[in-house]
Amino acid sequence: MSGDSEHSVYLERLKERIPHIISCRYVLAIMGCLGFVNVYAMRVNLSVALVAMTASNDTADNYTNAECPAETYNSTADQGEFDWDQNTRGQILSSFFYGYLITQIPGGWLGGIIGGKHLFGVGVLCTTIFTLLTPLAARAGVSYLIALRILEGLGEGVTFPAMHAMWAHWAPPIERSKLIAITYAGSQLGTVLSNPVSGWLCSTTFLGGWPSVFYIFGTLGLIWFVLWTALVHNTPAEHPRISPEELEYIEKSIGGKKRKSYNTTIVSNG
Repeated sequence: MSGDSEHSVYLERLKERIPHIISCRYVLAIMGCLGFVNVYAMRVNLSVALVAMTASNDTADNYTNAECPAETYNSTADQGEFDWDQNTRGQILSSFFYGYLITQIPGGWLGGIIGGKHLFGVGVLCTTIFTLLTPLAARAGVSYLIALRILEGLGEGVTFPAMHAMWAHWAPPIERSKLIAITYAGSQLGTVLSNPVSGWLCSTTFLGGWPSVFYIFGTLGLIWFVLWTALVHNTPAEHPRISPEELEYIEKSIGGKKRKSYNTTIVSNG
């Protein structure tokens, strides 16, 4: 039996001894998934809330009865709080990506310097704080809201590079595809969940209607940040609750090298 084969058999036997339910690498995958659920939900919820926030005068469908000219119908439903035209709404929605693009490549470098855990956590926390401040910024003026969305994009832009830095230390090559798939599934899940929930919240009077969209998702982001800080660590060697079997399995699978950086930055397709 060759050395590589013996090594593979040894790793497989070591893997079988790891308690999968409380495996630290799968806790990381689940927490990463929930982190992306949060950031994508907070990214897209404005697209839904903006409908309830604005007066849609430019899309009103006015109809005058030909037989009775004095009888006019206006199909525009309840008017929103802000009188923003279509161009202004487009600027608000697109402003997020100005910041998002700027921090993609620096995010990969920072992940290797300060650690993926801290960078990812701070990125989600920034997005959370700016989401909570969205109603205040909107009422202060459209320029404040655009500036806030740019800052929100700056924070969220580091999340993908930070997670790549995390998996450089945590993902055994044979499990890398599965662990990364679990993690990044949160981006699609966050979008799918956010749209209907945001629409429902806007239709209620809870916390003022549309502001509740930002307060609810922002609060969930804060809860996630506390759990992330408590449960996740930069490397397996730093984790105080990892089992000796899992620590050995991960380090021997990756090669036992204590890499300080992970320079490959993959830009999200958004």
